[in-house]
Amino acid sequence: MKRYLQTPLGIMFILNLFTQRHLSYILFKCEHIFAGQNKNLDILFETTPDYHQAAALLQQQGFIVRLSERVEKYKTMYCGLIDGTMCSIHLHREIAWHGMIALDKKEVFLRKRVLAPLIVVPGVEDSILIHSAHVLFENFKITEKEEKYLSQAYAQNIDKKYIFQQLQQHHWRYGFRKVLAHLPSGNSLPKTTLAAAWIHKLKLEPLTALYLSKKMAKKVVRTAFPRRKGCLISFCGINGSGKTTLAKTVFTAYQPLASHWGINSHYYYFGWEPEFALTKIISSILKRKNKKVFQEVNLKPAAVPSFSLFQELLLWYIFMEFYYRYRKNILPKLKQKDIIITDRYFYDIFGQYPYAQNSQIMKRLLYFFPPPDFTYILDAEIDQIISREKTDRKDHQKITALERTILPRKYLLQQQQNYRLLLSLLPAKMMKTNKSQAALAQSIVQQTWRGVI
Repeated sequence: MKRYLQTPLGIMFILNLFTQRHLSYILFKCEHIFAGQNKNLDILFETTPDYHQAAALLQQQGFIVRLSERVEKYKTMYCGLIDGTMCSIHLHREIAWHGMIALDKKEVFLRKRVLAPLIVVPGVEDSILIHSAHVLFENFKITEKEEKYLSQAYAQNIDKKYIFQQLQQHHWRYGFRKVLAHLPSGNSLPKTTLAAAWIHKLKLEPLTALYLSKKMAKKVVRTAFPRRKGCLISFCGINGSGKTTLAKTVFTAYQPLASHWGINSHYYYFGWEPEFALTKIISSILKRKNKKVFQEVNLKPAAVPSFSLFQELLLWYIFMEFYYRYRKNILPKLKQKDIIITDRYFYDIFGQYPYAQNSQIMKRLLYFFPPPDFTYILDAEIDQIISREKTDRKDHQKITALERTILPRKYLLQQQQNYRLLLSLLPAKMMKTNKSQAALAQSIVQQTWRGVI
């Protein structure tokens, strides 16, 4: 069986879509795609109108732009789900890296090869040049796949005159020779060699040099002044509504997507686990005296007070503890573009403390606490909640059944009321947990993945 017959069905669906619209394209650097090993497709279009029409077709299929030409000239990267599988389609209008054009695409299209319906690839000489350019301008290292093509440069039946013309036209003949000199695979190009090859090309292409300088300046600014770029998905809700199980299921569902995008994903328990030094000292003292503040404040009183100075101060202090943990454990990962799935959030304090409805400060604290990108408030029938087993929420790798402390029905009903009121105060979504966890997780991924990238 030909290797290209293993091309993922989602990729073939997109290629068929382009072919039906009579778009002229060539697939390049796609050997891993043909072997079914990856779902990142690089595709070059013969004309600019075809390039823009391909973008419009992807958008109609629900794809969104992850990297636009503002990031890299001549290229737009789209991401989208096809039958639950994430695919990334890199649209190219030139064969270029970092704004540096490597080949004349008109010649490449004249020499293209049709391996099978929908599978159109460059000629052998162009493949040699494309893989060489990828080493020189992007990867800086020769892999086994690239060695396979570069070793053909010495074959007798290769049109060396054509290769020479392409190299002369785009000013990287010196760099091409250096790439071949560093065969076999596994070798990296020395920084001095790369610098010399780039300088040789850029001094003959002043506009390309100007573009590259602007791009490097933007990268320096982004590094010096990082902004929050990741995605935070949080699950709140009544005790026993399934927050822990669903958060872990969503985390598992996101792992292959995060791997595809080249980013990290994290599960984080954001319930009451003090980390602030003063809080640990206070908790230790209360534990020795066998004082349980949460139970005394929320479970014992017969009626919720209209005003309590002690509870106002308590809510303020809890805010400070959660904010400290947010700054320490969550914000650094968001700045690294990571995905974070949290089991619970600061918003749960409003649901867990009956007094929160009457608090003079709590609504302001909700406003000032950094909001997640997506907040789900889970709800379930009280009888169903009481009958559920509790899971170990602290370690997502060890889900073990624990003996469950049943909370009073009256308190659970009060929680349910508070959480429903919370919906009017926050941009959150209520979700009934009466479906399977897998179905809920897939629904959440469908609703949130665009916010991740």
